[in-house]
Amino acid sequence: MEPSYIIENITLEECLPLRRDVLWPLLHTQDCIEAGDEDATHYGYCVDNKIISCLSVFFRTPERYQIRKFATHAYYQNKGIGSILFTHVLKTLKQQQVQTVYLNARFTAVRFYEKFNFKRFDQEFTKNNVLFVPMEFDLRALSL
Repeated sequence: MEPSYIIENITLEECLPLRRDVLWPLLHTQDCIEAGDEDATHYGYCVDNKIISCLSVFFRTPERYQIRKFATHAYYQNKGIGSILFTHVLKTLKQQQVQTVYLNARFTAVRFYEKFNFKRFDQEFTKNNVLFVPMEFDLRALSL
């Protein structure tokens, strides 16, 4: 039997351990807090009350939001869980009348975002020895 799952809003504190473990394993948990995290909306994909995937959504303008710190537990990667969470968040943003969403994809994740029709829109950059590619998507093209 498949374990039951739920996608729900979670707190920053609930998001941080997974964010650290997946994205920045050499940092302390508190070092994984981003500017604006306290005002962001954090989403979690939970199985049996355990968060196995999470991401954070940051308000930039009423029409434009940013997705940051998308992390899925290593055991659950490449099983479609991140795609389910990501799709849920995109649909939620569209329902809130958000027009565009952007993110800074790790170079290793660009193909994942391209599957959702995200397009590169700015120059690649490196932060903490990680190469990032700015990508965006027009939510008005998303059918619900």
